[in-house]
Amino acid sequence: MEQNHIQLDFWKNRMWILLAAVAMIVIVSLVFLFNSWKTKKITFINDGKVMTVKTKSKTLGDFLAEKGITPGKFDELNFGMETVLTDGMEVKYIPARKVTINVAGQKKQVMTVKRQVKDILAEQKIRLGPLDRVEPASGQAVKENQTVTVTRITKKIVNNEKTVAFSTKERKDNTMPQGERKVIQQGQQGKILERYEVVYVNGKLASKKLVDSEVLRDWKDHIVAVGTMRMIAASRSGSRLEGGDFTPRRTLRVRMTAYSPHASSTGKNPGDAGYAITATGATAEEGRTIAVDPDVVPLGWWVYIEGYGFRKAEDTGGAIKGNRMDLFFESEQEAQDFGVQYKTVHVIGPKKPN
Repeated sequence: MEQNHIQLDFWKNRMWILLAAVAMIVIVSLVFLFNSWKTKKITFINDGKVMTVKTKSKTLGDFLAEKGITPGKFDELNFGMETVLTDGMEVKYIPARKVTINVAGQKKQVMTVKRQVKDILAEQKIRLGPLDRVEPASGQAVKENQTVTVTRITKKIVNNEKTVAFSTKERKDNTMPQGERKVIQQGQQGKILERYEVVYVNGKLASKKLVDSEVLRDWKDHIVAVGTMRMIAASRSGSRLEGGDFTPRRTLRVRMTAYSPHASSTGKNPGDAGYAITATGATAEEGRTIAVDPDVVPLGWWVYIEGYGFRKAEDTGGAIKGNRMDLFFESEQEAQDFGVQYKTVHVIGPKKPN
């Protein structure tokens, strides 16, 4: 009997525990339902616009449906759609916008929740160069379906080597017979290095400006002497040159050099026997004496040399053969400075014209 009483008490205790558990579940459910049905006040930030709203929606998805908002694939929410709303919660929603990005003529459309140009470019990993332009400006906001245009600008210095053609100039020479021509300076092309500042816009040449130039090689004019000396008919069939009336026996084109009485030209020094004495026995005199090849111009004959006037064939030389002549100077330096020149020589005869 006593054993039956103990078993009865056991089952009574278990029933009370079970009833307590069921009561607890019911209370929690009622609290949950109460909170769900209770009006909640939340802060809703919709695309930057802040508003405080009251809602009886249970979840974030219910709340957005209540507001007529269906989030797209690229939209941004700070909570999941199944999140249960609580009083005082802050919900952020940013709808994505369709934006066209045009970089140097290459266009693409993107969906983005970024609002400023600089943030959209950073999101797309588009870097701007120091001279690049962007429209709208980097700090401006972008609207739906707006285009962001990036213009690529590069600037560099380009070297250009330029050839400068020489000019041909004529100079009148009254010591040369009329119509005769002689090159007295060979023309030479020059070179200039030009530096340009070149600007490219989206890979195409936009401007080219000369900023500097440097002469690499000077150019020289091609100079031609043109004879203007005329032989004018005179009495007794004579002819007139600048020096007077005469009839040239012939006219030569001569390779002209110069010499002096000193040792470097003749091997003799002042005081030596035969110093400054010519092949004809006369004392050499500047302005009169020339050395000639006697087979071309007989010794003692007069000639007329362009640019120098009348000279007398009084001397000879070992190197003076054919159409070569040596002009006499008192100074060795002047003789050296004369160098080699080609002159027109009129052979006159044994008498100097008046």
